[in-house]
Amino acid sequence: MYLDLGVIRDALRSADAAPPIVIICADVLNIPDRFDWRLDRTELVIVARRVQSAGYATVNLDYRDGNAASLSLFIGEIDGRFQAIALTAPDGPQPVAFIFDAAPVTGGVRIHMPGRQPVDTPLDDMRDLQPQATAILEQALRTELTFASLLHEQRPHLALAMVGWIKACADGLPGLARMAAEIDALAFAQPGAAGTPSIPWRGAAIAVAG
Repeated sequence: MYLDLGVIRDALRSADAAPPIVIICADVLNIPDRFDWRLDRTELVIVARRVQSAGYATVNLDYRDGNAASLSLFIGEIDGRFQAIALTAPDGPQPVAFIFDAAPVTGGVRIHMPGRQPVDTPLDDMRDLQPQATAILEQALRTELTFASLLHEQRPHLALAMVGWIKACADGLPGLARMAAEIDALAFAQPGAAGTPSIPWRGAAIAVAG
């Protein structure tokens, strides 16, 4: 459940791929120092319990030849800071920098350009994400719950943090309603207690481009 944004970017560049949407779901997403990624036709969706940035990091949303690029974030915790810079046409509005050094107040935010001015639109829950992201997110959260179950004995504080994040995300995803009992059972079980629940979920796709 640990991913590195630099590795994902480099993999797409090596494949000479410019997909219309890139969806990244992680427990911890690392952004390396001096990271940069220019997006001109791609929607980047990041859902992570924790994002850690090692230094200076920038996502450039290039609106000089169109307004297809966007950055959607649902993040529980940010360690460090990163920024998104909206690059605009010479005859358009001034470039705008959006700084991220704390989790979005509403849970999520989308940087996009629906008109002539780049804006940051608050996202209230997972239903505000693109439809393509929802199915991937549901699968990733099932995987996260499996890891939380496995970590419950050895690292209970981390497991409970993961469970809390899953619960917050699942509240906006009707497809995950049946996980509620397992989530609550794991959250309230005491490490080492008899009958600590075993969560039978399995998942695969954590980062998907398409």
